[in-house]
Amino acid sequence: MRILLFEDEFHKLLDPLVSMRAVAELRLGFHSIFEAVSKFFNLEVILYVRSYIVDVLKVRFGGLKVNCIDDFDDVLMVNSRLIPKAKNLNLISSLASKNASFMLFDGGEIVAVKVRGSLLEDILSKSHDGVVKSDTLKTLRGECSVYDVDGILIKNLWDIILLNEDLIKEGFTVHGVNGELDDHTIVYGSKSNLYVGEGSRVEGNVNIDVRSGPVYIGRNVNVLGPCRIEGPSYIGDNTIILSGARIRSGSNIGFNCRVGGEVEASVLHGYVNMYHPSFVGHSYVCEWVNLAAFTVTSDLKNTYGNIRVKIGDSIVDSGLNKLGSFIGDHVKTSINCGIFAGKRIGIFSHLFGYVYEDVPPFTIYSKAFMGRSYELKLESALETMRRVYLRRGRQLSPEEVGLVKYLFQASDDERVKAGVVKGSLSII
Repeated sequence: MRILLFEDEFHKLLDPLVSMRAVAELRLGFHSIFEAVSKFFNLEVILYVRSYIVDVLKVRFGGLKVNCIDDFDDVLMVNSRLIPKAKNLNLISSLASKNASFMLFDGGEIVAVKVRGSLLEDILSKSHDGVVKSDTLKTLRGECSVYDVDGILIKNLWDIILLNEDLIKEGFTVHGVNGELDDHTIVYGSKSNLYVGEGSRVEGNVNIDVRSGPVYIGRNVNVLGPCRIEGPSYIGDNTIILSGARIRSGSNIGFNCRVGGEVEASVLHGYVNMYHPSFVGHSYVCEWVNLAAFTVTSDLKNTYGNIRVKIGDSIVDSGLNKLGSFIGDHVKTSINCGIFAGKRIGIFSHLFGYVYEDVPPFTIYSKAFMGRSYELKLESALETMRRVYLRRGRQLSPEEVGLVKYLFQASDDERVKAGVVKGSLSII
């Protein structure tokens, strides 16, 4: 059996987090959804995604099959929005072993499908731009055993924030110190809740509190004292935690990040630069984001009421009184930038001052002191991307350039609707 991780039309609900990546690349706990599914099933996993990100994913994942199926028999389709908890993966595995054909729903949305190869081939031939439409899949109900379960799919951006802490706890299966733990490091609680990976170094005057959950520190991580880390937290490979940082419970810091401020119940996907004092709370920050000194993501209203999020043309009550921002790839903030709670920041945007509304992709958001926002020129976005990559020893690939150009054109209407001005912004 092989696994086909597919995207449906509801991927749009997860923008800007998936603007430049597959839904299956989102991080929850120790792993991305793709990694969790691959590790659990130990089978070949094929990605079936939006056509415009196929080329980038092929480069990113090397030999992985993307939108390419040479044999349609014995394929288990799994929605990329699957919450990768062990109980959910076990349920799908059990159904697949007991049924030649089955369909699993979560509140009317499709979680997993296993059907004859000829039917699967027909369904995928009808997919539009790599997106598998739910209504098309539902035509197979008469061919399958049908099951229903609640709470197994990611349906809102904030679901990731809510799930992250539990998945960190569930993913913690190893403990011990394989790197260096200074004698003056203070660990509150049992060291069985602490893991320090090979090549990592934790300096003196670092406080690690594992009484409420585990702390996982990956390989080649530098933790500089004084600072504090509270579990449950995950710190990925090659990351630097700087002096003065405070990593609070529920924090999921990915690979190659630099963190010198306060992070609470948030995901920093990877390559996030937060070198100076700043605050990120109950938020998801994508790759290659630079948060300048004293950037703050508000995560609580003055009224302590529920935070509402704009999804499409609707305002949705999150049901949460603690919720921060959702920041897309390659966003840059100025010093003293303040982002209001529940805001979505589009890819490649530059933020100045207070941000009190959602920001479209490729926008220089400057309403706080200019009264308007300007379009970030495509050439400027690509040149900044090249400079940032070079600082980390990477080269910008032709596939990435093609994706950025496509996304710039595709988001033009969004900027027009938001009143973004085409022109040049001069601060000096």
